[in-house]
Amino acid sequence: MSSRRTLILIGAIVIGGLAAFLTMNYVKGVESESADKNQMVTVLVAAGPVAKGSSADEALASQSIRTAERRRSELPASAVVRPEDISGQVAAVDFGGGEVITSMMFLPVQELTGSKGSSIDAGNVAITIMVEPDAGVAGLIQPGDSINIMALGPVAPGTDAPNAPLSKATGDASTPWSLGQPYVYAFQDVKVLGVGKNLGTPVAAPATAPGAEPAPAAAPATDTNLITVQIPADQAPLLISLRGAGLYLTLNRPDYEAAPIPFVSSLPSFSGEEGRSPYPAASAEAVAPAGSAGATGQ
Repeated sequence: MSSRRTLILIGAIVIGGLAAFLTMNYVKGVESESADKNQMVTVLVAAGPVAKGSSADEALASQSIRTAERRRSELPASAVVRPEDISGQVAAVDFGGGEVITSMMFLPVQELTGSKGSSIDAGNVAITIMVEPDAGVAGLIQPGDSINIMALGPVAPGTDAPNAPLSKATGDASTPWSLGQPYVYAFQDVKVLGVGKNLGTPVAAPATAPGAEPAPAAAPATDTNLITVQIPADQAPLLISLRGAGLYLTLNRPDYEAAPIPFVSSLPSFSGEEGRSPYPAASAEAVAPAGSAGATGQ
């Protein structure tokens, strides 16, 4: 009988301990939840009236929108905590003052107005050029990229075969090469706005003589054939004038800086003929393996 009482006593102690443990955890959870709700969080708030369409950057600079502390329990789910999150955007609604800024209160200009023109920098216009895939960096160009635009220049004077890419007056190694189809850098560091949009219904193929095989249909332009760029308004007619000049594009690094690049219609020799790399000597030395002639100067 005493054993039974002992077991009952032990069971009661275990149950009591478990109840105490659960009660303690519950109390701690309630206290933690209460502390979390009452925690002060730094967010952006409207300190005064802000009109719809106003620039977020201007509102931040004028302190119309500023940081303030609010209890976490009082915040909407999409409250903005960093000025960087709305930088470059505009107000989507009117603010009277005191509102906690949320992610839906500011939008990119294009989303608010529905105008593609709002993405063009002041003083520029958008214009589309068409290039073949091999002339357009094989479709690697994306909106926001920087590109250079090259155009076919005049035939080199004295070129015996104007349609030939290369020619020499004599077979002498000292005679310079004449570039029958030289190119010139027409524009540098041009900003790409868009890539795409087809040209619509293809033009009908020209009529052929009876019995003759029809001419092959021209391949439809792909999205990457069409590159829309922004350029100063006074430069746009010049770019349009180059439509038949066999445009070629180059894709630039983000840190690209425009520099003078002279037009070349002839040259003494190519770097390959001279057995040297086309890259500057300094770059070649920088990548030369340790112990090599390039690295030791031998």
